[in-house]
Amino acid sequence: MQKSLAITIAASLAALLSVSGCTGEKKSPPQPEKPPAAALDMQAVAGEAAAGKDIYFRYCHFCHGQKGMGDGPVGIALSPHPADFVNDAKRMSKTDAELFKSITEGIHKEVGGESMSMPRWQEILSEKERWDVLAFIRQLEREGKAAPK
Repeated sequence: MQKSLAITIAASLAALLSVSGCTGEKKSPPQPEKPPAAALDMQAVAGEAAAGKDIYFRYCHFCHGQKGMGDGPVGIALSPHPADFVNDAKRMSKTDAELFKSITEGIHKEVGGESMSMPRWQEILSEKERWDVLAFIRQLEREGKAAPK
């Protein structure tokens, strides 16, 4: 009887250890999956450059200029100057999702002791309008790079 009790306890213990996943490794809790940046960028495809042009000339060109070179009538007086969508390769190498986030949340930071600020456009423009203006900004970038120097 003691032998069968010992076998039962040993079998139960073995089953318990195998079920509990006792491997000696510490497993971190599963992390939620983030959609790949490419998936977020696909939303930009829905942006319409023609609609974005109207929005850009209503709100953005004052700082960013007619051709997106950061030389608008207000922008030339700002220090640091607003983003240049044509010649600032580093900034424009960002994904559409990253640029959309900047448009949505605005930009507020110190650059060389100077304060740089762009408003949070989510307070003014709908999500679709923000994607539209981004589509137009990408168009300005392409046109500016294609223009003869």
